[in-house]
Amino acid sequence: MKLLLSLALCLVAAVSASNVVDLDKDNFDSVVSGDKHVFVEFYAPWCGHCKSLAPVYEQVGDAFASVDDVVIAKVDADSERDIGSRFGVQGFPTLKFFAKGGTTAEDFSGDRSADGIVAYVNGKAGTNARVKKPVTAVVDLDPSNFDSIVLNAEKNVLVEFYAPWCGHCKALVPVYEKVAAAFKNEKNVSPVW
Repeated sequence: MKLLLSLALCLVAAVSASNVVDLDKDNFDSVVSGDKHVFVEFYAPWCGHCKSLAPVYEQVGDAFASVDDVVIAKVDADSERDIGSRFGVQGFPTLKFFAKGGTTAEDFSGDRSADGIVAYVNGKAGTNARVKKPVTAVVDLDPSNFDSIVLNAEKNVLVEFYAPWCGHCKALVPVYEKVAAAFKNEKNVSPVW
């Protein structure tokens, strides 16, 4: 029983491990010291936009996990109000880049997708990190394959039409992935989006 409990705790620790550094009043200045490039999300735990950005931000952290010169970090600016006001945070989430060699923040106002944030940080830091794309059983539709897949009379096709910015669509992704995985070995079923 103790072995089972130990294994369960190890699994929880492994699953909850994050490549995004949590900042607070005790470590902010030592992380944002000018020694490395630091990209910081100033967030509030109650903020809906922050909650939507959280899984994207984890992907960004994972993309830079093996890059020694870049830190992806976040600070709860609702509980750490002094840090938020010090950097002029007036809304959530606020994203800022601190270049190596200084502690002056540059506001980020670009594409808030994982690819968009990674491209921005790569451009600023001179790095070449990439977002790790998960293996999927879902087929991406585009004009070149839409008719051949969707109009195939020999297959039952489940199509999700989505918008990448839509919170409901993002929430459906893991469910849709499970459906696709359940049917991936069926000859006459194609889950697509």
